[in-house]
Amino acid sequence: MALINSTDLEARLGRSLSTEESTAFTTLNSANQSYVEKMIGSKLETVSETTRYYDGGVRFLKIDPCTDISTLTYVDEDYTLVETIDESDYIEEPLNNTLKTQITSRYGKLYSGFKNFGVTAKFSIAGDTDVVNVVKSAMLDALESEIDNSESILKESIEGYSVEKAQTQTKNSLDKIKFIFPEII
Repeated sequence: MALINSTDLEARLGRSLSTEESTAFTTLNSANQSYVEKMIGSKLETVSETTRYYDGGVRFLKIDPCTDISTLTYVDEDYTLVETIDESDYIEEPLNNTLKTQITSRYGKLYSGFKNFGVTAKFSIAGDTDVVNVVKSAMLDALESEIDNSESILKESIEGYSVEKAQTQTKNSLDKIKFIFPEII
């Protein structure tokens, strides 16, 4: 299931999609969602709890956007549990947001190591309605620019080799996501 469906796009456009647009919608929407998920490092829809591992040796542990952090664990090089970190020893940040992107150790740096801190959480933005609305709006903007402006695709052909790529209008449609996730380049 996708974050955006064809009725969302039709409402944005104020009209029904043509047969050709309806056919292209599934592919464009799927590619758009995959691109955004890869860009932010988390899923857009509801997911089950999973564990991702991060390097230690820091006080401010940057993590992929997630909600509902249940445990922080320290593991050895074989991913065998060494210690479950007590919730009173760290802070999930940003404090007043549902979506978390950092864990701060209250008492100095975490143990050093490579992929030795496991964060068990729901790695999805689905739990934060405000973030979902901004991301959905940006994705609809990108889809709308593709549907409305066939000139947004740049085609180049040199000696039998051809390339098609999106112009800046489509790329810029997703820029508002970068304000929510500043670590995105």
